[in-house]
Amino acid sequence: MFPNWFKDVEKYFRHVPKERLRALQVGAYTGDATIWLLNNREIERLHDVDTWAGSEEKAHESLDFKSIEEYYDSRTADLRVVKCKMTSDEFFNINDKTFNFIYIDGDHTALQTALDGLNAFKVLEPGGVMAFDDYEWNYNGDRYLEPKRGVDAFLAVCKDRYRLLEVGYQVWIQKL
Repeated sequence: MFPNWFKDVEKYFRHVPKERLRALQVGAYTGDATIWLLNNREIERLHDVDTWAGSEEKAHESLDFKSIEEYYDSRTADLRVVKCKMTSDEFFNINDKTFNFIYIDGDHTALQTALDGLNAFKVLEPGGVMAFDDYEWNYNGDRYLEPKRGVDAFLAVCKDRYRLLEVGYQVWIQKL
């Protein structure tokens, strides 16, 4: 069963290019979004970037990331999926591909969310769509650990270079 935030995802995809997706997902975790994309969209290739080691906002939780990664691996043995076990910064430093769909749901700190957005925007093709998850996520009042501030910083820096498609629990934009 996919999380509740995926139940209405079809309405967002009306903005996504009709051609086969060359997709990037920053933050794959258990692979729910990966499986949804593989089952519901024409995928040329999908790069999943994750450390499977957690991030600052998860540091207090006792999660077994080895088991989470094994679960992801068991679900995503598909030739169209390129597993990139590294930080998003490492990925963007070596990446030479462009994408027409990018989904950002990695490290939730405001700083890293802004960096992920800026780096991803550079490799998003014109007309491509980028989505940020957990925009309204609240982390015990610690604004540094909440993605909203990072998304807002990205939106301010890239103003006039995108069309805002949706703002709610997720933010969706289309690159001009």
